[in-house]
Amino acid sequence: MNDEIEITLDEFLKLPKDSYLLIDMRSESAYQQGHIEGAVLTNDHISPETELKLIFYCQYGIESLQTAAYFRKCGFQAHSLQGGYAQWLRTQDSAFDLEELERYDRQITLPQIGMIGQEKLKRAGVLLIGAGGLGCPCGMYLAAAGVGRIGIIDHDEVCLSNMNRQIAHREIGVSKALSLKNTLEGINDKIEVTAYPYRFSAENAAEILEGFDFVIDCTDTAETKFMVNDLCVHYNKPYCYGGVIGFEGQVMTVIPHKTACLRCIFEEPPTGCETCESHGIIGAAAGMIGCIQALEAVKYITSPDKLLTNRMFIFNMLTMKTRTVKFGGISSACRICQNPA
Repeated sequence: MNDEIEITLDEFLKLPKDSYLLIDMRSESAYQQGHIEGAVLTNDHISPETELKLIFYCQYGIESLQTAAYFRKCGFQAHSLQGGYAQWLRTQDSAFDLEELERYDRQITLPQIGMIGQEKLKRAGVLLIGAGGLGCPCGMYLAAAGVGRIGIIDHDEVCLSNMNRQIAHREIGVSKALSLKNTLEGINDKIEVTAYPYRFSAENAAEILEGFDFVIDCTDTAETKFMVNDLCVHYNKPYCYGGVIGFEGQVMTVIPHKTACLRCIFEEPPTGCETCESHGIIGAAAGMIGCIQALEAVKYITSPDKLLTNRMFIFNMLTMKTRTVKFGGISSACRICQNPA
């Protein structure tokens, strides 16, 4: 090996294992999600008398270059691994090809995701109930994130008044489920998208829900939302509720028989609810709530300890004020939660 401060991956792999100390400069959580075999996490392992080569690496080989330069000034044989951990990942046998590793690179970098989380996303299935103002942005971000299987169920067809907010659709008079499927496949051709161009109901729920790990309620009426709630709890499917009208939206995630569901809070669907048709809606508000729902799905799949469970996030996008309403968990009076499947 020459005395260049950067060492290529090929040069590094040819070094005798007893000739160097490999130091991972990333965070502890990133290290726990995945690291190069034999790497230690901190500089504490460096002895002032060591004659070992010090090989530093970060995510892309940028910060490690500066660190190696500093240790060289201190008299050590220090090098930076060219391309960092990201370059090393590309050489490993994994569930991903090189294109996928590059596509998902920025989220794999996140310690909360990492390679382990990305593989979970690839294996996961998420069902969107509704392909409208919430379903479009939600589905697009799930596809971009690499969720391996996405289902879309919606009986409706695209009309011109949908176009201000249902941003995945390009043509009126076509099935919303099929239209969104085409858009998601255009975003990411590495995933599997299934369209169900008919109503979600008690009659088909068991068969459809069986193939998915998480459900996202992107429907637009109170009656349908309570039906989705009841069926997801009955069939023990975690789901994310979302609603939006005008400039205001709300989101809550339900883990059946572990956290509060809609009926724990409201008992029955409220009557005389406002609708987009009667009271209007700004498209970007639907986009914001749909994106939050997508984020809840990603969190559930990869690191499900910070979900919007037993609480409802409410966002007024006109005033840009938010509030989170906390609930006490499953209600003893809830006729759905208290009657497990």
